[in-house]
Amino acid sequence: MPPQKEVSTAEMCPDIEIIVGTYEEYLLGYQIVEEEVKDESKMLLRQTFADKSHAGAIKCISVQGPWVASGGSDDRIFVYDMRQRKLSQVLLSHSGTINTLSFAPDMSHLLSGSSDGQLKATRVGSWAVAGDWKKAHAGTPITHISCHPSSKLCLSLGADRILNTWNLVKGRVVYRTNLKSKTTLGGAPDCLSWSTDGEHFTLTGHQVLEIWDIKTANVARRAKTPSRPICVAWVGETECLSGLENGSIAWISLTDDKEAEPKILPAHAARVKAAACLNNTLVTASSAGEIKVWRCQLEKRELTFIASTSIGCRPTSLGLVDLSLIESTATRPKQGVPAVVPTSKPSDVEPALEIDTPKGFVTIEFDDDAKPPPISKKAAKKQQKAAKKPKKAEIDFDENSSDGESEAFTDSDSDSNPEPTPKKGTKKSAKAQGFVSAEYDEDANADSSDEAIEGTPKPKARKSKEAKGKVPKPVVEQQSDQSSSDSDSVPKRKRKQPPSHAPAKRKVKKQTR
Repeated sequence: MPPQKEVSTAEMCPDIEIIVGTYEEYLLGYQIVEEEVKDESKMLLRQTFADKSHAGAIKCISVQGPWVASGGSDDRIFVYDMRQRKLSQVLLSHSGTINTLSFAPDMSHLLSGSSDGQLKATRVGSWAVAGDWKKAHAGTPITHISCHPSSKLCLSLGADRILNTWNLVKGRVVYRTNLKSKTTLGGAPDCLSWSTDGEHFTLTGHQVLEIWDIKTANVARRAKTPSRPICVAWVGETECLSGLENGSIAWISLTDDKEAEPKILPAHAARVKAAACLNNTLVTASSAGEIKVWRCQLEKRELTFIASTSIGCRPTSLGLVDLSLIESTATRPKQGVPAVVPTSKPSDVEPALEIDTPKGFVTIEFDDDAKPPPISKKAAKKQQKAAKKPKKAEIDFDENSSDGESEAFTDSDSDSNPEPTPKKGTKKSAKAQGFVSAEYDEDANADSSDEAIEGTPKPKARKSKEAKGKVPKPVVEQQSDQSSSDSDSVPKRKRKQPPSHAPAKRKVKKQTR
């Protein structure tokens, strides 16, 4: 390989930013900076950003003005605004791999084609779908789209090997060219691209490149290449550069004869995967991950080397942003200072040092002597009523309870409290006396001593409660006059008794008589 000529330091470095799409789902950005190395100023490529928004390989890139669009195998289109240097929109209108993208030169629409056979036109700014052709190429995948510099025409190429010419004003196909009969292009025509003036476009096949004239609709220039053309970039109205599979670049000019051989220039050791040209500056990317920047000399048809770098990924597509047309405050990184490169892989970037910075906090204090919250009038009345109500006394029914314990109950306690559940001992004593109900205690029928069970301790004689003015036995209802007078003076609540309690009352009455 002959030695490459380097540009002099007196020349200014091109004010462009290189956008690279990769198989590894990364969208990378590079700028050309001038640095002093060993007391000599050299041009170097400095990485400006790395974005991993796609969930699949990036298949195509389109750049126009401040807009950068990338399409991938994840069926999505990401649109970036380089003025603010951030993601602007995500388009989800396709249901297949995005194979090609093309901005209209007037930045009015974004044309996209995918493997689902749909061709869509999306308005720039509102990002609404303005045109949708579901079967632009009879349902076959759309492989290439190229928009005319006037933004009124468009060329599309599909897997059906038919070249469609679209009228973007009316939104329909005006002309179809069947490429199946073109044996020179092979079974898969490639590299559809318009010239800068819009008078010619290119199509490539196996080891051949054809330049078509739109006025005659015929081939104006056919050049045979030593290897298969992979990409095409127009330098001017008549000069075309093509990256070849063997790593070299073919320079083809319309001023030469129709069948003249192109000029072959060495460029990379691996195949040239992508190429783009802006303001006589050519950028090429090889499959090995090497990016090189060249300056085109149209008169001599030579390429002057400017800078190169290795991105560490396999590139798929390439685009150039003209920073001189973008009003941005941070378009170029400072010379000698490495640019900040955000990435999705945490392992690729060293963790930044943690600096203790003052942080905002909130302090909540609790006062023990604070007054309780005010209580509403309704809540205060409820508390007063609850305080006036007497507490329910706990009654313990036990066989061995003393007389003093039984005398501790007042009339209100005996009437208001519900009937307590008796203990196991009381049940046995009630059955021994012949009662059906098990709710009564042994002491309640202490007067009927002649029916006591033999072997059981005889309870003590209970003092007369009637003489003391207290209510008689709470369980057995007395029919005496004194008990009736007491019951009239104190209101009693009727108790619900089980139906099995009736025979027990009759027995009690007979015993009292």
